[in-house]
Order: sequence, then structure tokens, then C-alpha cells
Amino acid sequence: MSRAFPLVALLLLLGGCQRYATPGETRTGGGGARAIALSAQSITLPTESVTLPASAEIVSTNCTACHSAEQILTQPRLKPEQWAAEVAKMRTAYKASIAETDDPKLVAALVALQDGTAR
Repeated sequence: MSRAFPLVALLLLLGGCQRYATPGETRTGGGGARAIALSAQSITLPTESVTLPASAEIVSTNCTACHSAEQILTQPRLKPEQWAAEVAKMRTAYKASIAETDDPKLVAALVALQDGTAR
């Protein structure tokens, strides 16, 4: 097999690709002319009906950027070491900006929320 084969295959592949129109440009080709128009859209998010207690400020600070209060309060009951693993996963897998020094306080607050002792 020659070294030119991959290059020829790539050129043939690229030659068959069609260029897409950019905003304000008209694309002509097999199906005629089509204009591309962009418009602004908006959505209305539901209002938050559940709130975290004031004692769970560390949870609000570290978790509510991605999770609603309702979602936090309806999590399954976990042991402290399981919560610690979840917090570590949020930091490593999902790049949550949780300081490792906050882990013990955050885990304690999550346990207190599930036990109903956070007020």
C-alpha cells in the first residue's frame, strides 16, 4: 500500500463535502437557494418552591449552582463516607469548584439535611 493512498482518500472525502452557509449568506446548490436566519429565543424557568435552611449555607454555596434545593433534599439517605465520595466525584468528574477543606463541613451539612436536623 502506498503512502499516497491515505492522502488521496482524504482529498476525495473532502471534495465531496459541501460548505455550509454562514449567517447572512445564501447557499446555492442542488436544492436551490436557502437563506439562514437566526433569531433570539427565551425561556421561562420555573420558580423555586423549596428552599434550604439557613444552616445549610455551605450546601447552598457549593451545590445549588448545578442542583436545585428540591433535588438536594430528595436524595437517598447516604452514610457520611458515601456523601464524601459523592462530593469528591462532583469535584473530580464534574469539575465542581468545591474546596477540599470544605468537605467535612459539607458532608456534615448533607447528613444533617437528610436527618432533618438542619434548621
